[in-house]
Amino acid sequence: MIRILYRELHYQIAKRNPLVVNDEKQFKKAIKNAMSLKRGLGVQAFGFIPFGLLMASTFVFTNDRLVLASLMVSLALLPFVFAMYVTAIQASYVLSIGLFKPLKPLPIRLGSKYLSGLLFLEVSPALGVILPSVFVIMAKYPLEGILALLWVFIGLFLGHMLGLAIVNFFALKVHQRAGKGHTLKSLVKAVFFLLFIGMFMAMNYLQYYIREHSEEVAKIIGKYFIAYPFSVASIFEPPRSAGLLMVYVAIIVPVYYLTLRAVWKKILEPSVVSEKMFVSKFKAKITNKILALTLKDFRMFVRKPAMLVAFLIPLYMVLPTIVDAFRKGQLSLLNVLVVLFMVGLFSVAGADAVLKVEGNVLELLKTLPIRKREFMLSKILSMTVVPITIGVLIVIFGARYDVDSLLLLPYAFMLPLISASITMLYLFRYTGEDIGIPELSWLHMIFMIIIVGIVFALIAAPLVFGLKHLFVSQEIALGILFILFIIAKKH
Repeated sequence: MIRILYRELHYQIAKRNPLVVNDEKQFKKAIKNAMSLKRGLGVQAFGFIPFGLLMASTFVFTNDRLVLASLMVSLALLPFVFAMYVTAIQASYVLSIGLFKPLKPLPIRLGSKYLSGLLFLEVSPALGVILPSVFVIMAKYPLEGILALLWVFIGLFLGHMLGLAIVNFFALKVHQRAGKGHTLKSLVKAVFFLLFIGMFMAMNYLQYYIREHSEEVAKIIGKYFIAYPFSVASIFEPPRSAGLLMVYVAIIVPVYYLTLRAVWKKILEPSVVSEKMFVSKFKAKITNKILALTLKDFRMFVRKPAMLVAFLIPLYMVLPTIVDAFRKGQLSLLNVLVVLFMVGLFSVAGADAVLKVEGNVLELLKTLPIRKREFMLSKILSMTVVPITIGVLIVIFGARYDVDSLLLLPYAFMLPLISASITMLYLFRYTGEDIGIPELSWLHMIFMIIIVGIVFALIAAPLVFGLKHLFVSQEIALGILFILFIIAKKH
């Protein structure tokens, strides 16, 4: 059943991808890949392996058990966060296209196990990032390596379970007459969720700190050894580690079972939430198509706040710098500059949400007088609103410590726009005026981050010679943005 669902999901993705549909040869190839679990998952896993090997190089040249245990703590966050992110985003998309509608009338006691299995398959290629490091530990310390492997699967399963809980909490309710109260509640939930995830993502930067302060980190880990991912450090104490593993399994299994029951119950009979609202007189008005499409996206995000996870990736990346600034009581001009470039670079991840938010609405949009260029420009705007807001807030925050940070404000606008424009111009490069949802796999996303990174390197090149060349860098960014605008206008 899971294999059938996997094929159907990727068939639906291929059918919504105009790059594939408009080319018979590409469509047949896409269908062939969609029909094969091994081919589909293998290609993704292969794309993650180079990054896994890069991370594993640190473990190869380190024999200190204290350092290895500390490094594993930060690395163990990757499968946890990745599983939570993919589960939340992909589940919202799966439900929006009605993949499970045919299962509803079937006499299946726990149908959501198919949703869980399908999403777990989508998450599994992420193991290519962490397994090389685990195998290095296994080669040096066999028993400890096996325990590390078990903890990796615990983290993957824990993130997957939390992702399902998020879907259950955010994505499985029907709102009738949802007014401002519903919108405010959805935004508050999304903000709290982002802050929660950001807290975990910030810890990924511990690897740089661990090498120099492994003893200090070990003391912190010792205080919170029960909580994941600190519990991973127990691998060099096999009895305690095995006991903790059994405790985690004993807790996760029943919670996971209850979450599955709740998810499937709401799929069969979604909760209906009614709210009071003031009825205003309808007034028809003319609105720009691009702006209307952008507003439509954000209305849908408010209804599906689980999909807002993708927009928080830039926040994950800059959170350590912000936390460090609060701790030290200062944020230099250079730090603000680096943070703005990181926000712009990782805003590429927002493309995943702005494309998948359409779901089954795409067929309706195709009946409207919307051209591909207008659709693409609306997606660029949808991608940039959150990163631009984050960038502006960071500049304002930096101005508290150094008023010259206000000179960096143009970057807060230009860098996300450049990132989004490059990404969408690449994805919508197909011929014809049909609108669709271009495929954006993790390999595509990594490729786009590399391309955007090269462009950002060109923008930052004058800054190598000092911040006095700041305006030269901004002029280059403005020139690139103008060129991208011309290309988009003729697209």
